Amino acid sequence: MKFIPCISIALLMSGAAPMQAAGPRRQNSHSKQFADCLDEFSPCDRSALNVQELQEVRRVTQDRNFLDCFSGFSDCDKKQLNAQQQLEVARQKRDQNLQNCMDGIGECNLPELNDQDRQQVAQSARVRNFQTCLDGAGECDTTQLTVNQKQQVENANHDRNLQSCLEGLGQCDQAKFSSQEQQDVARANQDRNLRECLDGSDECDRGRLTAMEQREMAALNGDRKLQN
Repeated sequence: MKFIPCISIALLMSGAAPMQAAGPRRQNSHSKQFADCLDEFSPCDRSALNVQELQEVRRVTQDRNFLDCFSGFSDCDKKQLNAQQQLEVARQKRDQNLQNCMDGIGECNLPELNDQDRQQVAQSARVRNFQTCLDGAGECDTTQLTVNQKQQVENANHDRNLQSCLEGLGQCDQAKFSSQEQQDVARANQDRNLRECLDGSDECDRGRLTAMEQREMAALNGDRKLQN
């Protein structure tokens, strides 16, 4: 009979252990439900949330929707915005449209701009076109250039062509070069050919070497043979 109380206590303790373990599991499951509802990409069972948690989920959802609207995302639901938020989103849309028009990148809706903004956009487009013409890359509309700008573009093209001729890279048109520029290009070509000959390059044209340069090449080749 003395063993009966001990057995009873042991049975009670063994039964209590699963009950104690179930509590944290239910709490963890509830926390996961709350986290899933806060995360827009997870399935959410709102019936498992209490009033305070529902309010928090609603607040986070509204904040996320406002950010989507402000960023111009298609997921935006304008019906969930309050009056002040609608004004902020509308202002951001106007500012973004103006920026797109000024940069010439993205969607630009000119009818939404006022007269002053249109003038700024037109001026920005002329500046971009002038820069494109100066760079010699992209589509250049010379009809938008002033007389002074056309001269600057012509000078830039001339300098770019001269550099190509001096470096022996790309297309080279010497038709509009002055006598001095033609001499500079000829000397640059001669110097480049001499370096190629001295380096033993296959691009060497010995026929373009002067008598002195040919003697130097002969002496250099003799030294190379002795070293070998």
